This record gives sequence, structure tokens and C-alpha cells, in this order.
Amino acid sequence: MSKIILTDCDGVLLDWETAFHKWMEDKGYTAEDKSLYKMHEAYEIEKAESKRLIREFNESVRMLDLPAFRDARSGVARLVEAGYQFVVITSMSLDPMAKKAREINLEAVFGENAIYGVKTLDTGADKDEALEFFRDSDLYWIEDKTENAVVGADMGLRSILIEHGHNAECDDARVARAKNWAEIADLILG
Repeated sequence: MSKIILTDCDGVLLDWETAFHKWMEDKGYTAEDKSLYKMHEAYEIEKAESKRLIREFNESVRMLDLPAFRDARSGVARLVEAGYQFVVITSMSLDPMAKKAREINLEAVFGENAIYGVKTLDTGADKDEALEFFRDSDLYWIEDKTENAVVGADMGLRSILIEHGHNAECDDARVARAKNWAEIADLILG
């Protein structure tokens, strides 16, 4: 298990946000501020409507074609070359076809040897239970949401937070920060 890296998907491996904003525009919605992390705030809609739209998007055919996030493709390739594989833990949907779409997309972007497994959780679900299985394993855990990175650190994982505007406030010394996948690969490979 020492050659396994745990990782979130959206905003870490794949550029979910850009694809979601395009989909919302296609549906006639206009974002007031695309830099906001919370989509109900970005689109000035009710939280329940936002969650429904996110679930609809996450269960749509668009999930087959999300592009790599930043330099994820080259950073993941470096780590795979060093013998690592990834377990993806993603709060997208419990729909089995949505999971299949995610697996197909990840393989298309990163290749067939990069992803060891994909654990899908309900839309917006916390990752505590999924991470519990890996408690005290000292595995790397890559996230973009501060709360999930801290939970990973609480469970004895080596949390790395990939920098976004929405997580700039994280000041937990147990959570390493990285601007991109080049820095993540440097941290892991030493």
C-alpha cells in the first residue's frame, strides 16, 4: 500500500469547475462571480437548486470529457513512472453509471495504469468515512477542500492541499500546500 496515493478528483485531477460553468451557461444560467467556490453563491440561486444542478451535471454525459486540472497529467505521469497508483475518492454521485463515466474519463486523461480504484460518494458528501479505511496508513492525501485535507491529517494521512482561492485560509501546519502537480510530485518524490 505504500505506492498508493489517495486523491480527490474535481479541482485536483480534473477541471470540473470550467466544465460545470459551461454547462450552466448552456442551460441559461449566468454566474455573477465564477471565482466563488459555492455554486449557489456564484449563480445567486437557492442552495437546494444548486445541489440539484450539480447532481444533474455529475450524472450527465459531460462527465466523460472533463479535462485535466492544471498540470495534473504531467504530475500524475511522473508519479506513475515512479511506481505510484491513485485511489480516487470523489463526492460526485452514487449513480453507478456516473461512476463508470468518471472511471472512463480518468483513464482517458491519465492512462490505464494510473488509477487503482475510484470510490464515489454522494454529491457533496463528507469524506470522513471513506478516509477512515486508510487511518494511520501514512499515505498521501491530495485535496482542494480545506475541511477534507484537515480530516485526512486528523486520520494520520499526509495531506497536501492544492492551492485555490477557496482554500487560502488553511493554516494547519499538518497540511502541506502545493500550487500545482509539479510541486506535489516534488513533495512526494523528495
